Amino acid sequence: MTRLATERLLKVCLTATFADPKEVKPTIDPTALFKLSYGLFVLTAKDERDNGCIINTAFQVANDPTKIAISCQKNNLTREMIEKTGAFNVSVLTEEVPFEVIRHFGMQTGRDVDKFKDCTEDVRAANGIKYIPKYTNAFFSAKVLSSTDLGSHTLFIGEITESRVLGDAPSCTYAHYHAAIKPKC
Repeated sequence: MTRLATERLLKVCLTATFADPKEVKPTIDPTALFKLSYGLFVLTAKDERDNGCIINTAFQVANDPTKIAISCQKNNLTREMIEKTGAFNVSVLTEEVPFEVIRHFGMQTGRDVDKFKDCTEDVRAANGIKYIPKYTNAFFSAKVLSSTDLGSHTLFIGEITESRVLGDAPSCTYAHYHAAIKPKC
């Protein structure tokens, strides 16, 4: 940016009029949350058996050592397994994922259904936990360093113990899921 452009921008910012904060009533528009970027992931864990669920929150929070954060509903069996064992895997779903995979891992409970019963591929990371090799472009294994109770969810911070790129297909965002994968009623 040129010096002249910077000076003009500064002048506009300094002379702009803003509403008096005392006159503005704060509102919470829940649809504003839809503007945040989310992905779709299969979170897996193993205790006495394997289980997995769909989550939409997984992100890198540090790089030395590499750490990720995930958020999982507190009433979820996978969360209980992670809390007990201190380990999890995250499979990054691609835009090619069919609704059936999301329904299978996200719309039924592992308390009633063995989600890996009919799985023909027994693919496990070095931590012994399964990951999803199909419709996935990467997976991460992590050991839990900390957890925080967020009310409806638990936030886990984990140190990456293994990660692998499995393909080049674009990652599935929550917006793509709603626009192109989720069935229309």
